[in-house]
Amino acid sequence: MNESIIHLIRHFDEKNIPAERKIVLQPLKDYIRQKSSLNEPVRLNFICTHNSRRSHLAQIWAQTMAHHFEKQNLFCYSGGTEATALFPAVVQTLKAQGFHIMELAKTENPV
Repeated sequence: MNESIIHLIRHFDEKNIPAERKIVLQPLKDYIRQKSSLNEPVRLNFICTHNSRRSHLAQIWAQTMAHHFEKQNLFCYSGGTEATALFPAVVQTLKAQGFHIMELAKTENPV
């Protein structure tokens, strides 16, 4: 894994997560722990309206964290209620965070 991403993960401070958000996320944490303890696959699907920003960032970071913490049976997906292309600022954000992004095609909805 890229050193700058490892650095971001190691310096992540859970204290910056508001208490209200931790309450909302607790059922997700419980679900992941339960599935993991049973050695069952954990499948997380992140949905936002356009599947162009938040869902991609959530999917990529969740899968990255799973890899970093050696959660072998955790699979992340993203989707939306409308088909749109990835917002260009997301690519720039991910690159700035240390991800290597490669465009596979020059189409209306590039990968």
